[in-house]
Amino acid sequence: MKYYFDTEFIEGKQKGLFKESKPTIDLISIGIVDENENTYYAISKDFNLKEAWNRYDLKANRLYPMGPENIKEYWIRENVLKPIFIELWESEKDAKLTHADFNNGIFNYKKMKRLVAKYGKTRHQIQYEILGFVFDNDGKGFDDWLGSTDEFYEALKNIDNEKPKFYAYYAGYDWVVFCWIFGKMIDLPKSFPMYCRDLKQMFDQEAENLPSAAFTNIMTGEKIGTNLKSKINFLKQRKDYPKQQNEHNALDDAKWNLKLHRFLTDIKNNI
Repeated sequence: MKYYFDTEFIEGKQKGLFKESKPTIDLISIGIVDENENTYYAISKDFNLKEAWNRYDLKANRLYPMGPENIKEYWIRENVLKPIFIELWESEKDAKLTHADFNNGIFNYKKMKRLVAKYGKTRHQIQYEILGFVFDNDGKGFDDWLGSTDEFYEALKNIDNEKPKFYAYYAGYDWVVFCWIFGKMIDLPKSFPMYCRDLKQMFDQEAENLPSAAFTNIMTGEKIGTNLKSKINFLKQRKDYPKQQNEHNALDDAKWNLKLHRFLTDIKNNI
């Protein structure tokens, strides 16, 4: 079975009480979709929310060239935490958030912390649920199990059957985050591979392999550049190229990964 996943995370050093930590990667959320379009999604409650909330980059202030040289850009807060906040708040309150709500400061650290504490899951729980999603997808396996939940999931970890295949886009960091859910690399479930297939690498390879005939505009006869960048742009401009929506939502990005792999398969078969 093929599994497509994406993670949101915070990377780098983190501020401690007395000193910064060594560089690390903290899982914020994970989304997985299998080739049959079954889905799994979880928000972690174990990540350093305070660090994620306060992390910023300094950017040139182009709007006010005579003012301060730099402004603080809270990228993780605005692009990862805020969408999670909206998702959790609206599911809890059953009401759409408006611009007025945000202008009134409804999105703040205290409320975010409460929602993550309430709806987030521990690394151990996420590990269990991923095992269940991959090995016990219909949820019926545990019904006939006579032992404890821990023993059941330990048994799942030791299943030695056909290896699932995992795919991610720019997979390097995502795969590290995924593996750390289980601990060290040797702690991965027995039938899990120790590598992930990188859809970005596959995309570039398919672009490189495109025949030159694919780069002639049928209407005008115009030749299109055949360097890798031109080939990549050519593929992205096709009508059947999947468009990303709700980017930086782990589950929606995982669904896009599945669509991208199907697109690449069609390219290979039809060009």
